[in-house]
Amino acid sequence: MKKFWLGILIVSGVGISHLALAQSPCSDPIKTEAGAVRGTEDQLSQTCVWMGIPYAAAPVGELRWKAPGPAKNWDGVREADHWGPQCLQSANPLKTESKEKTDLASEDCLYLNIWRPSKAGKLPVMIWIHGGGYTLGSGKYPGGRLAEFGEVMVVTINYRLNTFGFFASPSLRSEDPNQSAGNYGSLDQASAIKWVHNNIYNFGGDPGNVTIFGESAGGWSVCTMYATALNQGMFQKAIMESGGCEASESLETGYAKAEKIAERVGCKVDDLKCLRAVPAEKLIAGGAGEILKEGFTFVNHWDGYLLKDTALSMIRSGNFNRIPLMAGSTKEEVNFLVLARPRLNHALPGRYEKLISRNFNLSPEQAQKVSAAYPLSQYENKPKVAFGYIFTDLALACPTYLGLDSASALGVPTYYYRFDYRGMKGGNFVKAFHSSEIPFVFNSLDQSPFTLFYDEKNLGPAQGLSKTIQGYWTNFAKTGNPNGQGLPEWPKYQPNDQSVQILNLQVRTEKSDMDNRCEVWDGYNKTHRPIFETLARKEKK
Repeated sequence: MKKFWLGILIVSGVGISHLALAQSPCSDPIKTEAGAVRGTEDQLSQTCVWMGIPYAAAPVGELRWKAPGPAKNWDGVREADHWGPQCLQSANPLKTESKEKTDLASEDCLYLNIWRPSKAGKLPVMIWIHGGGYTLGSGKYPGGRLAEFGEVMVVTINYRLNTFGFFASPSLRSEDPNQSAGNYGSLDQASAIKWVHNNIYNFGGDPGNVTIFGESAGGWSVCTMYATALNQGMFQKAIMESGGCEASESLETGYAKAEKIAERVGCKVDDLKCLRAVPAEKLIAGGAGEILKEGFTFVNHWDGYLLKDTALSMIRSGNFNRIPLMAGSTKEEVNFLVLARPRLNHALPGRYEKLISRNFNLSPEQAQKVSAAYPLSQYENKPKVAFGYIFTDLALACPTYLGLDSASALGVPTYYYRFDYRGMKGGNFVKAFHSSEIPFVFNSLDQSPFTLFYDEKNLGPAQGLSKTIQGYWTNFAKTGNPNGQGLPEWPKYQPNDQSVQILNLQVRTEKSDMDNRCEVWDGYNKTHRPIFETLARKEKK
């Protein structure tokens, strides 16, 4: 089960890495703030691609755990025909064996990639923020087919992860001119968005029509960027896929994690000279790696600069970027996690409420409210089935829904979806699992690692649904409305008409049933141990 979950994280956080290195008109030099770059042709689509463009200074040495600065200037024309290194991560340590040098991870990792179709004029821009639990992943996604299909530009980015992206300590806060700490990965994202705003015109993009989109931790990131004031005016629309607006914590909680990391690498938490001298691979193996084994997560912090509170609280207070939002989740995001918890997997109906109370640290009265929201009669009278949907709602579906619902209540145009497709290999078992919509957005069903789920027997119907999803996503990026010619009508989500678009072979509109269920979890991830940490703990007896 652990291997399966890691595989899901990899699918949500890591993309495809095979692009052509051909000479073409795509190789005409393009000017950026730091110097000129030369691209190449994309092997998977009729697009030009520029890979490995540095958007910020390498965060190494004294720049470790500092806000990103401008990229270092270069002379001549930089060959942008290969991926930049991905950011350091425990799943792909520094000394990874690989045939491609760009598969290696490095602290020097703040690079982005751009695809442009062969269409005249200034095109809408879509910036993809990858997932992977703020722990792994990279911008190595195949953006060309989405760019070609929708006649948009696609940008994918790297950002600092785990200890390098989210380490918080009082000494780091004291040295920062903005009193910010523990949000370096998100500051990288904001820097990349600013780079696109300042440079994309030269590549043929419209800096006044930019959409950010992302899945999982990329979805958390989208909501963070949606809430923070750092990007005001830099993007005009947002798409949040299976993410949410509650993945953040207090500085005090971050400080406690930092104490443990520093101790394990042989430094005092306030000794920045010692910490910045620790070899990068030791921070991954001895610091972040051990913390992750304990179930700790890496998330943003309420530092008063990036975030004043959870992104959800900021939206509800009206303190956010009021731009059109499209959001949704898969029907069974993490239902399979019940299989890793034997007492839940084999629970009898009579123990349902008691197990709710013990596993989620709820009072008997709170557990009763949860059981009323998830009556066993609706889940085959089996606690294991109900617990699967509870996990999915609490972890991802409700944090996503609550963000969209809160924005809609303040008059923001919103569109809500649920991805239900189960036609992949093993679909009756894994169902519409976390990250399963990603290859539909990028039309990468025939590319590794998605070939694990799709072959010549089931590829055709899936590709049909992919075209529908790409149509919705790119229409929204262009206009703030996913509707367009040849697509089933998708009504707005509104507080008095909570429509959800069901994405399956037969696309349809339903009335959302999330309101009552999400009401019982509203605020849980702020007042309790976050759900991913809860699920990583040893199961309670």
